[in-house]
Amino acid sequence: MTRLLFIKIQPSNRDQKGFTLVELIVTLVLVGIIGTFTTLFMYTGLNGYLMAKDTSEGALKAQIALDRISLELRDIDAIDLDTFSNDTRIDYTSVTLPGNRRILYNVGVIFLDVDGSAHALLDEVSDFTLRIIPADLNYYADNRNEVQAIDVSFNVGDIERTFNARIFPRNMVPAEP
Repeated sequence: MTRLLFIKIQPSNRDQKGFTLVELIVTLVLVGIIGTFTTLFMYTGLNGYLMAKDTSEGALKAQIALDRISLELRDIDAIDLDTFSNDTRIDYTSVTLPGNRRILYNVGVIFLDVDGSAHALLDEVSDFTLRIIPADLNYYADNRNEVQAIDVSFNVGDIERTFNARIFPRNMVPAEP
């Protein structure tokens, strides 16, 4: 008599579907490395963008302040030379603008003062200088100098650039008391 023998064959581990622990760990390490470099790349790009934006905004504010100072000093008709001191302040009157006016630098801020009411033009300012350049422009026999030009220069924040302007007054303004 023949006996049939049924042998149950169990599949080996190699036939199972899925990942081994080693494959999962290698995958996680590779994803972590790729994620780290991606984050570093994005951080560098975003940091560069923000720095360029801040520099651009600072330069724009500085240019607006310089334009306002130029507008103020272009039409002066008198300068109070007794108060012009330390290259940080100029008191003047203007042909076209009303009131007693003053441009003043104090503790990192440039102010425009009109009849005692001060308004900040620009903050985060350093190395501010305001200088009158005298010259004998009318060549009279009195040999007195007039204001040929007014130089204004300053730095703003972290911008590695000096903002400056040379303003030529439209009127003859004495440069000596």
